[in-house]
Amino acid sequence: RAPRRGEKKLKRAAMVVTKLVNRYLGSMSKVKVADLPGHIHKEYIGPANSWWPRAKERLLQYKTDHIDQGSFTPVKQVMVSVFAMAYLVGLPAELRHLRHEEEMKKAGGHH
Repeated sequence: RAPRRGEKKLKRAAMVVTKLVNRYLGSMSKVKVADLPGHIHKEYIGPANSWWPRAKERLLQYKTDHIDQGSFTPVKQVMVSVFAMAYLVGLPAELRHLRHEEEMKKAGGHH
C-alpha cells in the first residue's frame, strides 16, 4: 500500500518536531542541572548587546527560507498569530461575562 498524502505530511511534521526537540533539548541533556541556567543564558539568551544581531540573522534566514521561496507559510503563521492574539485579548472580558452570568443564575436573576 502506498502512503497517503496525509500520512506523508504527518511523518514530515513529526520529523520536523523531532529535529527541533533534538536541536534545543539535545544540547541540554548533556548539561548538569546546576549548570543549566548558565547554559541556557549562554546558548539562547547571550549577552545583552548580542540579541539584535541574532534576531536580525534569524529574520534574514526566515526571509530566505520562506518569503524568497514564495511559501504560503508566512501567511498561515500571521493568520494563526492574529487569531491567537485576538482570542487572548478577548478572553478576560469573556470570562468576566461568564462569571457575571453564573452569579446572576445563582442569585435567581436574569441576564
